[in-house]
Parts: sequence; C-alpha cells; structure tokens
Amino acid sequence: MQIVLKISCFIIVSVLVSCGHQGTGKCTETNISTKTRASHNGGRDCARCHQQGNDARGCFTVCGTVFKSDLSTPMSDAVMVLLSRDVNDWTKITGVSKPIPVDKTGNFYTTESIDFVGKYPAIIKNGDTIAMSSPLDATASCNSCHSSGKESQLGSQGVIYDNIIK
Repeated sequence: MQIVLKISCFIIVSVLVSCGHQGTGKCTETNISTKTRASHNGGRDCARCHQQGNDARGCFTVCGTVFKSDLSTPMSDAVMVLLSRDVNDWTKITGVSKPIPVDKTGNFYTTESIDFVGKYPAIIKNGDTIAMSSPLDATASCNSCHSSGKESQLGSQGVIYDNIIK
C-alpha cells in the first residue's frame, strides 16, 4: 500500500511540475495594456513579477516602458509593434505585429503568445516611428536591458524614449 501511495504522489507531482504549475503565478490570466489604463512600476523590469511562480496578474510575453525625451515623464498615446525585416535589405519592412497600446504610465505589455525572436521592436506615435536597430533574441522584456540608472551589459542606451518622436 505504501509503495502505491508513493508512486501515486510521485506521478501527481511529476504531472504538476511538467505542466508548469510551480508557484502561484497566474499565467493563464490575460492582461494586455490599453491606452486608458494606468498600470504601475514604470521603468522597472515587468517580467521580474509577471512570470510563472510569482503572484502578478498574467505572464507577460512582451513588455516595457516608454518615456518622453526628458527620460522621466511617461509617454502615452503610442503603440509598440514588432517589425519583420527583409534579411537582404534591412530597410524593407516585411511585416508588422498586432499593436500593443502604451498605457498612461508609459507601459506596454501583453500575455498573448507572440513570436518575438528576430523581430525589431518599434514605438509608433502620431505617425512617427522609432525602431530598435537590432532584433530581439532571448527576451522581450525591454526594461531588463533598457532601464534608468544603468547601462546594460548588452549595450542598450538606457531607457526607451522618444528621441525622434514629437
């Protein structure tokens, strides 16, 4: 009887772990920024909390914060998109993702499944666009590299801001 109980417990734990049910993270919840919402912690790495095993609402697949050129005032009324580019001609855009709105706090985020690898993040406001010059690879948590008060080991230029957007 003890052997059956031990095997049953092992199987239950194995199934829970393999399905990603560690911790209390709510990765099944949908959470997408809107232009009318005001979120929190602008400029901080959203994915530190919005990931499996933490208590934040939803696990973000793409997230970050955009500031005005003073580097401290949040920029709103914009959208973030991911651009696909022609591999032979970087200037040719071959695709644009569904826009992710920037909220009143300057944050953009989504829990929707998005293929971001090899895509170029861009901010669009009033018809003007600024795009990152290198594609995403391992993370789409923009503030993990672009944050105030530090230069990234990956070479980011600090926070994301509207250096060409008026």
